[in-house]
Amino acid sequence: MLASLVRNTTALILIASLIFPVTSIAKQQFREDTSAQTATGKLKAGSHVKVYLPNLPYIASSHSINGALFRPANNELGWEYDMAVSHEIINPTLYEFTLRQGVRFQDGTPFDADAVLLNMEYFVKEPYTFTKLHRILTKVEKVSQHKVRFHLSEDYGLLLYDAIWLQFYTEAYLKKHGWNGKPFCPNLAEAGPYGLGPYILKEGYIEGNRRSDVAVLERNPYYWDPDAAKVEKFTLYMGMTQQEAKDKALHAEGDIDITPVLFSDELEAIFAPYSKTSRLQSTNTYIARFNLFTGNPIFQEREVREIINNLIDQNSLVSLSMNGEGRPTYASIPEQFYGMSEALEQIEAHQPSSTESNQEAMRERLNEYKVQYGYQETQKIPLRFLAQESMRYMLNDIKFYLEKFDFDVQLIIADSESAMFASAIGARSQSNDIDFDLVLWPNFDWLRNPWVSFFIFDTSSVWSTTEPEQNLDKLINDFIATPYNSEVYIERLRDLLTHIRHMNYQLSLPSPFNIIALNKEIIFQPRTSAVFPLWEVQVSDYHWSVRKEPAYPEELKVPIKVMTSGEE
Repeated sequence: MLASLVRNTTALILIASLIFPVTSIAKQQFREDTSAQTATGKLKAGSHVKVYLPNLPYIASSHSINGALFRPANNELGWEYDMAVSHEIINPTLYEFTLRQGVRFQDGTPFDADAVLLNMEYFVKEPYTFTKLHRILTKVEKVSQHKVRFHLSEDYGLLLYDAIWLQFYTEAYLKKHGWNGKPFCPNLAEAGPYGLGPYILKEGYIEGNRRSDVAVLERNPYYWDPDAAKVEKFTLYMGMTQQEAKDKALHAEGDIDITPVLFSDELEAIFAPYSKTSRLQSTNTYIARFNLFTGNPIFQEREVREIINNLIDQNSLVSLSMNGEGRPTYASIPEQFYGMSEALEQIEAHQPSSTESNQEAMRERLNEYKVQYGYQETQKIPLRFLAQESMRYMLNDIKFYLEKFDFDVQLIIADSESAMFASAIGARSQSNDIDFDLVLWPNFDWLRNPWVSFFIFDTSSVWSTTEPEQNLDKLINDFIATPYNSEVYIERLRDLLTHIRHMNYQLSLPSPFNIIALNKEIIFQPRTSAVFPLWEVQVSDYHWSVRKEPAYPEELKVPIKVMTSGEE
């Protein structure tokens, strides 16, 4: 892994020396990052950080505003305790959680077992629907003032990951908005002291299907850990363009402090006067699934879908579409999730030594299907590919691979994310407004569990990719029923992965690196997932919000070596 990192960093410098004038880059010196030298790990009075959140802002900000039993973490299991301090899996249908004591909501009211029961009462009325918890939760029991039990109607292994998103709100919020569940992860419908997180949403609103362009967060004085919040105020921007955010972060101070940047903008971010760059292997992926409800009937054939997958070279996509900033996957699921490396080792051990595809044999087989579905052998099969404009860089390369063979690819660019998802979900009920055969979207990790990619294969869900299918349904239900610590967890994960890959319900695409530009005086290690833990952000004494001198020192504008973190 280190060798790969060295090669990529060296490549960046070599490319930079070719693109930019020799005097400015080839002789450019890098300095060490000194921002942490004045970090105290405590709140800095007057500190203010501005963050651009173009992707799933309701997920990115949620745990900075709200509290749940668990919260996402960069560890093997993907979670750590939040409002819980311990748990016990009594059996796969009974889970017990011990709550953190002395916790208050942002309005000062107490959080205890009664608050959990009240929230779960509202949750059942308006749940999120990306897991089956709402269908199998039979009872939440108060054992004591700081201990609760969740009773389930069937074996269930995902509850600890559900616990990341079972957020708790004040009674005032619940009476006004309910639990407000949707197909998406939750957040707040309006500003106010309604949550348990280290920051209070003071202005704006952030939900899966609606958000304000700007939101303001301020430190929660009642948070159980008084040292958690190290920045006094955050402003979150969700309405500007990626280009605008990049320009504000790289070439000015006081406008944007943290922003994702495109692969093509990485070099500019490295050498800009006010930014530094974090580069890490993410747990995000891309989902490109076939429309098996209202799409072209020929794609109902597993072998046709397999041919399409075999035509796409993931390594070339990484090199060309992603500027080398990614890694191939087995079935569009990152290897970093718990149990994945063991499952993939078992799959690899049973694979044939050679998996190369014979293009002539594929063409002959495809011609047979053409005749079966009313095409001439000389005709190309039309394939309508739905996505957003932001994915065009990958769409164009996929289109190139498929059109070299026997497909005629039409790119359909949705006007908005909501329009794309409305048709992607609507196809299941024959209510899609846009006709398509494949739909592609960036799948940002919100769960730190393979379910973040498997949820589209739950045929009972609105997100389902296919009609109920006996083998798939059994494998999905077996996986859902199995806790991570079960001796059969790896086996069930392996079998589900193998089936999904064999059926080719979706394209197997690479997992991208996260490229984040940060103000040079920000101390923060971004996550591999979609979550931005704002309580971990600090500023140095030279940050614009606390610096006494008006101008940023010239000597600090020297480029900083690329920060690398996460699993590479």
